[in-house]
Amino acid sequence: MTRADRLGFWVVLTAISGLLIENGTSSSPWLFFNPFGLLYVLPLYGLHVVLLARAVLAAPRPSLPMLYVAGALLGLYEAYVTKVLWSPTWGSTDGAVVGGLHVFQTAVLVLFAHPVLAFIAPLVIAEAHLVGRSGVIAGMPPRLAAALGSPRGRGWAAALLAFVLAAHHASPPDGPLVHGASALANTLVVAALIWWWHRRYAARPLPTLRDTLPGSRATIVLAGLLGLIYVASGVLIRPEGLPHQAGPHLVLAGIYAVLIAILARLIRRGRRSGPAATHAELQPESQLEPPAEPPSEPTSDPAPKPASLAPHRDRGLLVFLVGYPLASAALGLIPPVAAVIAVLTWAIAVPYGAWQLGRAAYLSVAPRREVR
Repeated sequence: MTRADRLGFWVVLTAISGLLIENGTSSSPWLFFNPFGLLYVLPLYGLHVVLLARAVLAAPRPSLPMLYVAGALLGLYEAYVTKVLWSPTWGSTDGAVVGGLHVFQTAVLVLFAHPVLAFIAPLVIAEAHLVGRSGVIAGMPPRLAAALGSPRGRGWAAALLAFVLAAHHASPPDGPLVHGASALANTLVVAALIWWWHRRYAARPLPTLRDTLPGSRATIVLAGLLGLIYVASGVLIRPEGLPHQAGPHLVLAGIYAVLIAILARLIRRGRRSGPAATHAELQPESQLEPPAEPPSEPTSDPAPKPASLAPHRDRGLLVFLVGYPLASAALGLIPPVAAVIAVLTWAIAVPYGAWQLGRAAYLSVAPRREVR
């Protein structure tokens, strides 16, 4: 895999993540059409997703609880970067506050929006439609893995994602034309990037998701860039939202420490209990080049995966790329209904996310056994 291919895939993965989490929630209705979205929001998500994907894919088959922990870590950027967890810009501002964190905003962003929309869904979409298998779908609960492994199951999953995302997108009362145009314009950008990726690999075997990740030196560079974004954002973006007392900072530091410890233990256990990945795979020699001889791994494809279907022939992709703009326009006619659907989604997804984090904490210390 060439450096250009690897960088190009990062752009595609970033665009998918940005479409789901920013455009889908109406946080950035014109994400791909303004400088702030292109130069700040998308790099912020792209760096998080690529670095966290490299971390979880150090395990041969990352489990769903592991993916949730990584996604929760991503969601915590809403503290120091946007300050939303401390000083909300949406929802009720007089709700419950624990340790300086607004409970409602923290629950929605850290237990649902970022784990599912910004991290897990983009990785599943990439593995199901863009690259070969690296164990992300295989690590899901058996029924979900079976559904995502079949064309019909992927079609239903795409329809559900398009509907739920459209409900979030259409909740603000901006009208069906605005919602439909916003969803369509941003979706067309992602569709064009996916088309470019498929064209590039039309006559070549697809790499696995693991093959697309950065090497050790590139990881250091990307982590440094992400750190710079955090520092700059802390100073330049809503600095008045930062708590002036030490307590909230200590609470957040404690949450970070617990989540990082859980993630590290799950990754270490996954590497020991699953098929061992080679040192060459986890720590490549070059910055952006893959190992000369890819390691064998039962949870990844044993042979390079042939080029998959083009976007217009892939039922799952087509259902989402067409369904999301249409559903956004339709639900834009009835914003109250869209808002009810969004709230019902939170009522289901937030407790489920909390349960997955609880499972992750348990699995990180429980006696070893095969758990999916």
